[in-house]
Amino acid sequence: MAAQPKPLPLEPRNYLKGGGLIGWLTTVDHKRVAVLYGVTALFLLGIGGLEALVMRLQLWEPNNHLISAHFYNEMFTMHGTTMIFLVLMPLELGFFTNFVMPLQIGARDVAFPRLNALSFWIFLVGAVLMHLSWIWGGFPNRGWFGYANLTESYYSPGLNIDFWDISLLILGVSTLLTAINFFVTMVMMRAKGMSYMRMTLFCWAMLVTVILVLLAFPALTVGLLFLLLDRFFGTHFYIAAYGATPILWQHLFWLFGHPEVYILALPSFGIISEIVPVFSRKPLFGYPMMVYSIILIGFLSYGVWGHHMFATGMGPVADSAFAITSMLIAIPTGIKIFSWIATVWGGSLRMKTAFYFALAMIVEFTIGGLSGIMHASAPVDLQQTDSYFVVAHFHYVLFGGVMFALLGAIYYWWPKVTGKMLSEKLGKWQFWLTIIGFNGTFFPMHWLGTWGMPRRVYTYGAGLGWTGLNQFETVCAFILGFSFLLMYINLVLSTARGEDAPADPWDGRTLEWAVSSPPPEYNFANPVEVEGRDAYWLMKYGRGGAREAQMFAEGKIPPVPQNMQAPPEKPIHVPTPSIFPLLIAGCLFMVAIGLLIGWWRIMEIGGGTMFICIVGMCLEYPKWGEKSHNLDEEAPHSLGIDLRKAGLWTFLGSECVFFASLIATYVVYKSRNFGGPGASILEIPLTSGSTFALLMSSLMMVLALHSIEQGRVKWMRFWLVCTMALGCVFLGVEAFEFLGFFQKGLAMQTDLFGQCFYTLVGTHGVHVTIGVIWLGSILASSFRKNFGKSKALSVEMVGLYWHFVDIVWVVIFTLVYLMQQVKGA
Repeated sequence: MAAQPKPLPLEPRNYLKGGGLIGWLTTVDHKRVAVLYGVTALFLLGIGGLEALVMRLQLWEPNNHLISAHFYNEMFTMHGTTMIFLVLMPLELGFFTNFVMPLQIGARDVAFPRLNALSFWIFLVGAVLMHLSWIWGGFPNRGWFGYANLTESYYSPGLNIDFWDISLLILGVSTLLTAINFFVTMVMMRAKGMSYMRMTLFCWAMLVTVILVLLAFPALTVGLLFLLLDRFFGTHFYIAAYGATPILWQHLFWLFGHPEVYILALPSFGIISEIVPVFSRKPLFGYPMMVYSIILIGFLSYGVWGHHMFATGMGPVADSAFAITSMLIAIPTGIKIFSWIATVWGGSLRMKTAFYFALAMIVEFTIGGLSGIMHASAPVDLQQTDSYFVVAHFHYVLFGGVMFALLGAIYYWWPKVTGKMLSEKLGKWQFWLTIIGFNGTFFPMHWLGTWGMPRRVYTYGAGLGWTGLNQFETVCAFILGFSFLLMYINLVLSTARGEDAPADPWDGRTLEWAVSSPPPEYNFANPVEVEGRDAYWLMKYGRGGAREAQMFAEGKIPPVPQNMQAPPEKPIHVPTPSIFPLLIAGCLFMVAIGLLIGWWRIMEIGGGTMFICIVGMCLEYPKWGEKSHNLDEEAPHSLGIDLRKAGLWTFLGSECVFFASLIATYVVYKSRNFGGPGASILEIPLTSGSTFALLMSSLMMVLALHSIEQGRVKWMRFWLVCTMALGCVFLGVEAFEFLGFFQKGLAMQTDLFGQCFYTLVGTHGVHVTIGVIWLGSILASSFRKNFGKSKALSVEMVGLYWHFVDIVWVVIFTLVYLMQQVKGA
């Protein structure tokens, strides 16, 4: 594991005990990090719910003035942003996946424990920044999707959109770190014998989800970067008067936004696929087809974003293509619904609260899916777009689908997380109130939408016939809010004086139920080996198990398998707590605040300290730079590839999408050089020389790696210096080129060509600068004692990054410089 280990005594100690406040602030245990995510997200869920109730009160009667139109805009913007980015995703990825996934695959921790802790603290920084905007002029007020041109400085001159933009960029960093961590964990750290087709459906859903995160979030990052440049540096990426198009934002946002729907939905599919078999007392029906349907949903989700843009006039060809893909994605979704129903059919049902919510999710999500099929048809979508029908649709998908699954997950996994059982009586009261409140709030919106009520409306006239349904919805919204109050009461009472939970209260089928409730710090006393799907069920009952399973039905809980109770065969090492993730996040907060309100000194101090903390965290692990020698135990499926190298490859894959989005924008905008010199100003001979220098630096990097692998540290230093020198030559020529262009009249604000050129080439230059700093850090650390061939991994890692940066430049140089000489390019 990529964190400093410490030996543990052989007696198990559950993960909740010990350490005090400092222990929680410095923890890198995936279970404690999950709890931090869960507590934060559940708190923000309450805030998001209150924002929704304020909106419903405003719509209680026609011409109401309970709140101002401006405050109403702030409420629906913050409600959407909070629920999507600060509640649903953190609960799914940060809480349940963080806690359950390593247990289900038989791992003792995630691949990168400190990166896991860092992702939480960065998430917390983004959440706090989003709400701090109120101090400096008010909350964001342009919708959670932030459509251009409303977010431009001319229409939103305050700091509220700046806070929204930078907060989302920070939250994107947190989510990306989480995705890299979980991808490497699931691919490489599964227990011995756990092939992909033996993984749980929850893990399969999360594997596809994190792949979508890696592929979708870079597009949002690019869109937010363009908005930041527009607001802070005077560019015009989305302003039509300068030749740009506001539709660019929609393409970038929905290229992220519709995969985001399945980033939210797929984990809920996985949760339901875990709950339904356990309480039906049957294996999941059609496991292979469920796996293939998850993969197909992930594939198709990247090609349906345009159905959000039928009203923008993309043309019949684009409309038809997106309509077809939007209809096709219903097929694998239908397979999942059929599989859940077939699993329940004929089962020996145990009607617990978790099962109630699972069954309700199937029904409610199906309703949302049926209305979604309507929106796949462009003519129908044109009638329903921007109406309350759409509000009803996405709430049935995101609340009826995702939130119902999360509520089921809370009742299902809470005993494992806390060691306490939740009250079934309160749970079932909550369930029925949620059913009544949810359907009463959102189903009438279908009618209001068809009657012409627009979404995002602040108030309405008295003679439109909308009053009765709006008042009914408001009453039901408060019933729904009360149901969540019951949940909070249940959680608190359970934690304070709930019934102690056994290790396996539901007679579970998967490995998380093989350990105590709550689990020990190290998860499993000995390395786990599985022999088939539903690994824990096989350990308990073997291939048959009908008679033994009947024992559970009669109240005779079978014992935990003997091999899971055996004492540890040798001392166990778990990651040592680290203060660096918290410090790095704190420094990031200083940088963000300094940028937003102009406290440049705070920004400089925060940036410098953050760099020191990052280096400190990298050097904290005693085996820094060394290949792991116990991969067979920690990562049975690694094929000898170090986890850190796999993580870097995963990050670089996401970076490919980031640069592809920048390059695509350049290709669209490059000829829109109104009033500027355009591409004719580019100096190909000069840039060809700097390109040659950068490519030669890759050769120097290869020689540096070869030298350290041979144990020749002095030669490694020489080649590293050569690599850094050539990188600095490239950066120097780029700076000289930029200065020359500026003197000839091509500034970043001159025209679209200028801003795309400077953004694309400058972003690559930032990557080269990071590479030079990284190389300098390796060079400085080579003067430490015991730096020899065992540290070759550190050089290999920076080499992979450096070669990637060089390859990206080859593409940029070809498209930006060389293709300008090709007629028609």
